Amino acid sequence: MGGTVMTVGRAVKLFKLGAPLHPILVHFTIALFSASLFFDAAGFLLVITSLSVTGWWTLAAACVLTIFTVITGVISRMNLPIAEGEARSFLRSHMALGLIFFGILLILTIWRAAIWRAGGDVSWPYLMAAIGVAVVMSIQGYLGGELVYRYGAEVEGDFTRLNGNKSIETTAPALYGKMSPPPTDESGGVG
Repeated sequence: MGGTVMTVGRAVKLFKLGAPLHPILVHFTIALFSASLFFDAAGFLLVITSLSVTGWWTLAAACVLTIFTVITGVISRMNLPIAEGEARSFLRSHMALGLIFFGILLILTIWRAAIWRAGGDVSWPYLMAAIGVAVVMSIQGYLGGELVYRYGAEVEGDFTRLNGNKSIETTAPALYGKMSPPPTDESGGVG
C-alpha cells in the first residue's frame, strides 16, 4: 500500500485513528471548562461583559463535549482488560468521579444558563462552585493520568523506552514500516 496518495478516496481508505478517542476528548473538556472559569472570573472581576459571554459559551461547549468524553470513556473501559488490584481501584475511582464531574458540570451549566437567560452576571457563589468543579475535574484527571502513565492503560505494546528506564523491556516501533529510513546528514540528523 505504499506510494503517493493521489485521491481523497485513497486517503480515506488509509485513515486509521491510532489513538483512543477518550484521552483526546478529555483534553477538550479540560480546556473548555478551564477557559470558561477563567473568562467568567475575569469578566466578573474586570466587569467586562464580553468575557462573561465567552465564559458562558465555553461552558456550554464543555458540557456538550463532555457527553462524548463520558461515552468514549465507557467504551475505553469495555475494551480494557484489567485485573483486580490497585490499577482497578484507580479505574473505579476515575469512573465514579467522571460521572460525578459530569453531573456537577451539568448542574453548573444549568445554573449558568439561568444567569445567562436572566441577563445577569456571575456571582461569588457561582465562581466558588465552578472552582469546586475544577477541583473534582483535576482529581479525576489525575486518576486518569495514573491509569495511563503508571499502569499503561490503552498504551499499545510498541513504544519507545525512555533513556534511563531499564525496568521496561520493549523494542522501538517501526516508524517507517517497510520503507527504508530517511537519509541522515553527517551529524546524524534527518536530511
